[in-house]
Parts: sequence; C-alpha cells; structure tokens
Amino acid sequence: MARPRARHAWVRAVLRAAGVLVALQFVFFGLLVVGQAVPDKPIVDNLMTAIEHGTYGPSAIPDRMGTQSDTFTECVVVGTGLGAHPEESALSRAARMPRIDNCQGGVRDIQALAQGAVFDTDYYKYWAGYTIFTRPILAIAGMEALRILSGTLMIVCLVAAFLAVRARTTTAVAVALFLPFVAGSNLLSTPSTSFSQSISIAVIFVSVLLTAWGAGRSRYTGVLGAVVGAALFCYVDLLTTPAIPWAMSGFTLAAAVWFRERSLKPAAMWGALGTVAWAVSFGVTWVSRWAFGAAFLGLDRTIDMVRINVGFRTSGNWAGVSDEFGAGLARNIDFWWTSIPTAHLVVTGCLIAMVVGLVLAVRRGGVARWGVALVVSLPAAVIPFWYVVVSNHSQIHMFFVNRGVPAALAVLTAACLLVAARPRSTERRVERDGTSEEPAAAPETASEPALRP
Repeated sequence: MARPRARHAWVRAVLRAAGVLVALQFVFFGLLVVGQAVPDKPIVDNLMTAIEHGTYGPSAIPDRMGTQSDTFTECVVVGTGLGAHPEESALSRAARMPRIDNCQGGVRDIQALAQGAVFDTDYYKYWAGYTIFTRPILAIAGMEALRILSGTLMIVCLVAAFLAVRARTTTAVAVALFLPFVAGSNLLSTPSTSFSQSISIAVIFVSVLLTAWGAGRSRYTGVLGAVVGAALFCYVDLLTTPAIPWAMSGFTLAAAVWFRERSLKPAAMWGALGTVAWAVSFGVTWVSRWAFGAAFLGLDRTIDMVRINVGFRTSGNWAGVSDEFGAGLARNIDFWWTSIPTAHLVVTGCLIAMVVGLVLAVRRGGVARWGVALVVSLPAAVIPFWYVVVSNHSQIHMFFVNRGVPAALAVLTAACLLVAARPRSTERRVERDGTSEEPAAAPETASEPALRP
C-alpha cells in the first residue's frame, strides 16, 4: 500500500504545481491588461522631457565598468505599450503589445506620438511583464525616477535573497553565491545606464529568494518556489540571462536540503527536480504568451513569429557571429576575462575560497564531501549549456550575457563552502553521506512525508 500511496502523493504534488503554474499565466495576462490601462499621454510627455534632458538613449553608451550599457533594451522597454489607437481596448493592447522603435528611431517615434501619431507595430514574442512596473512610474514620475526605483528594487531583492539563502545555509555560502556575481559584472552600473537590466537582475534575486524561502518550509515548497520564480523571470525579462536564476535556484534548493539533512541522495534528487522544474516553468510561461497571442491575433501569424524568432536566436546569421559549436561559450568567457576589470580578482578570490572550503570539508566530514560539492554544484552546468544552445543570442549580447561566467563561479564557490559548513548548534543531524555523526535533521513538515525519496 505504501508504494501506491507514495505515487498518488507525487501525482497530487505535480498537479498542484501545474495548477499554480497555469493560474499564474492568467494572472500575468491580467497584469498586462492593467499596465496597458495606464494612459499613453503622460508617459509620452515624460519621455519628451527625457529626450530634452538627454536621458533617453543613445544606444550602446559606455557603462564605465568595462563594457557598453544596454541602452538599446532600455529604449525598447520604455516604448513597450506605446503607439496604439486611443480607442483600442487595454485587452487588445495586452494581447499584441504595441511598441515604438528602439533608440535609433525612438526619439522620432516619441515626438510623433506627442503629435497624435498611431503605430501598428506589435511585440508579443516576449511577455513584457515589466510594463506593470514601468508604465505607471513613467506616467507619474518619469524616466529618471524609473532609474532610481529600478536600482532600489534590485538592491532590496539582493538583500532579501542573501538573507533567505543565509537562513537556509550559512553566511559564507550566501556571500559566495552573490558576491562574485556582483563584483564580477557591471551589475552596479545598470540603474543609471540600463535600468531594464536592473529589473531583470532584481527578478534573478527574486527567483533565488522564492526557492530559498520555499526550501525552508519543505522540499516540495522549495520546488514550487523555483517554479514561481522561473515564471516571474520569464514574465518580466527580455531573454537576457535566464541561465543565471536557473543555475542559482537549482543550487539553492540542493544546498538547503543538504545543509538541513546532511544526506546526498535527497539533496541531489531535489536539486535536480528544482532545476528541471525551473526550466519547465520558464518554457511553459513563454509558450503561454504565444498562446494568448494566437488566441487574439491568429495561430498562423503566431507560428510564423515563433519560428523566425527561435531560429534566429539559436543559429541565425549576424555580423561577427560564429556558427562553430561552442562559440557562444568560448566567446563569453573570453569577453568576461578581457573586458571586466575585476575578472582576475574574482577568479583568484573564488579559487582561494574553494580550496579553503574543500580542505575544511575533508577535516570535518571526509573526502566524501568533495563528491557532495560536485553534485550540488551541477546546476552551474546550465550556464554553459545555455551559451551553446542559444549561441546567436549569447554572442550578439556578450556585453551583458557574460554575467553568466561569474554566476557559474559563484555557484561552484558556494558549493565548496557549503560542504565545509558545520550544522547549527540548535539542530540535531546525522550525516548519512560521509563518515561522521553530527546533530540530526529537523523533520519535514507534516504536509510532505509521502514525498520523501
């Protein structure tokens, strides 16, 4: 009887997660409608002010931290949702997501909108969930305020994610997971030069936060946190760096399970499950955007858009892009190493931390803990996997996609420090993956006993 009951528990758990994911899609679309209900006129007026102040564009300005800024995407983000006919409903606008041109033609388009022009361009290959944040702020306070608030959001989410990971593991692990990413990229420049990237990075931290928070309740809730975090990231982001929250969230769940239970099998199993669930949630959320588009705009039109977009991002021709296998991975590593001024310091610091962590791990739990470090760090492999699969995008956008390199280093470093960590004195655990006995794990919540591996 135990086996059928366990299978039924798994089925119910999967159905609950699927129900949450499906419900989220309708919530997301409803929020798009709310964002489109914000009138265009005050947004256009404030963008005209930004043009006069010289704070709209131009594209590819230096970020003063080693690379160019992503002002191109920023111009797209502030122009998303603009240009529809005043009589068009918010529902219709949300379905097709009108937009103006990027930095190159954006000034001209904004000036035309100020004179009452209407554009017929749509942009529903991405969710554009950021519009629920950007459009109200642009209408009320303008572009400069949006920069400040985007940077504030990024900092708040970073602190919250750090505290959540620290609560599930240790301070050293939390520092290792976030510090190389912050110190080894142009993240701190984004609020003033590319606030769209600040919003994206904030949701990276939200994904990790939700996974860590969920893992503190139960293994299953940790997976559910990863599912919700992936959906949110897909909803808000413009295909910038999905592999980073994917890797960090998978590691966070595996690390939280191992730290609490000191058993490799459940840590590996639930870490893998969280990593796979993140990818599935991201994919389902993306496809659901196209489903909404097809429902309103027609299936054939949507299929053509998807086919062209997916084909281009995986292997499309572009000046300077190589179709050689692995070119996306090799070029991003080289770009990061040669362009980010702190790259050498980050690598040195990570290597020292790894060595210290692995030495302490052997002293506290035996050589078997090196195997634990390897297993819980496996989610970092999704970053090079992403570079290879989405080669075109990875090469065209190296100036921000390179952040995946320090993110992968961060996961590896955090894994090495995790296996060196002592259990908290307030918890009793028995180590089952190595050789030593340590205080025994807190029991799972009552809602999850049937889901134990």
